[in-house]
Amino acid sequence: MKERQIKFLDYTVRNYIKTAQPVGSNLLAQKSKEKVSPATIRNDLMELEKEGFLYQPYTSAGRVPTEKGYKFWLNNFFQEKKISQKHENELKKKLSYTKNNFEQKIKELAKITANITHSSIVVGFSQNNVYYTGISHLFSQPEFRKYELVCSISEVVDSLDEVIDILYQKIDKEIKFLIGSENPFSKECSIIATKLNRNILVSLLGPMRMDYENNAAVLKYLQKII
Repeated sequence: MKERQIKFLDYTVRNYIKTAQPVGSNLLAQKSKEKVSPATIRNDLMELEKEGFLYQPYTSAGRVPTEKGYKFWLNNFFQEKKISQKHENELKKKLSYTKNNFEQKIKELAKITANITHSSIVVGFSQNNVYYTGISHLFSQPEFRKYELVCSISEVVDSLDEVIDILYQKIDKEIKFLIGSENPFSKECSIIATKLNRNILVSLLGPMRMDYENNAAVLKYLQKII
């Protein structure tokens, strides 16, 4: 892959995460610092498509990252971020105001986390004690206009205990990304997961288009305060 193509892949992933709109050669030509024509960019995008990093959802559309494209991007372009001050304050406030038991505090933090990441949050207190929140955030994403995807996620929710068993075996205190086919919830989605103190498993479930950098920053902050 040429260096220029790698840059185009980075921009395509970042722009698609923000907009949920396929990224075309004209937009890349406007944003690129390199003086290349839209025709040259189209050729680069076709090459990236041939190599399986992008796909074209319909004729004459721009390109969208594939599972392979997201994985390459995470391995090469992911930037570790700090949680925003606003989100840090929201979580701190909820933690200080919740005077109930430890499990209830985690549930309240999960609700805030779902709101600020626009994801569904699944918490495993143990392999037989599962809590989830934020399903409406998940289903409000553009990807979930597909009826089949809604049905598949709904089926997984009905068998959360089995999924949590799988995750407990895969996840430790390192923040991990399970994308597409690696994700036991759905091959159409991604999760960011980690374990907190007391062996609590927490995972953010969203479309493959989720904001990996900011969502990982939120999880990292939860590790710090719990």
